[in-house]
Amino acid sequence: MHADSAGTLEIVCERSASRGRDPEVRSFVGKDEFGLLVDGLEPNEGVTLFLEGDGERSLFAVE
Repeated sequence: MHADSAGTLEIVCERSASRGRDPEVRSFVGKDEFGLLVDGLEPNEGVTLFLEGDGERSLFAVE
């Protein structure tokens, strides 16, 4: 993946079970890495992850 021309990378997750409570999203930044932590999902809940950047769209199904 590459950031778009504005230097932005959009990450979207879609829940398979939307009846749960809203998740809490935290981020972290390390020396050469960054990431997101999502709390409040059900154990073993499936999530579909979409990544967009510079006209590319990738889809990952995380089970």
